Amino acid sequence: MAKIGKNKIKEDGDIQADGSIPVKATMAQTIGATLAGILAVRLATYVVTTVWRLVTREDPPQVDMDIAPGKKAAWIALTGAAAGAARQIARDKIKPPTGGAA
Repeated sequence: MAKIGKNKIKEDGDIQADGSIPVKATMAQTIGATLAGILAVRLATYVVTTVWRLVTREDPPQVDMDIAPGKKAAWIALTGAAAGAARQIARDKIKPPTGGAA
């Protein structure tokens, strides 16, 4: 077991690829990241909905609407990708990742 400063680390993988030592997130960071993620998803959904209305000149498709499957699939893919990316970006800004590759 090596010792760097006050932190004891195991030789078998506690150091990240960039040479830094992972630090556990605080409770405030966890709560902040959760709230920021929720806000980011709401904002991303609003932006995607507005852009959809400007581009197509119609409301986004609802689940029970009888429309072309391609249009419905495009809407689901667009909102899902935008919401997921926004949540992850907001989370990583407040609570940086501490582990290696997922």
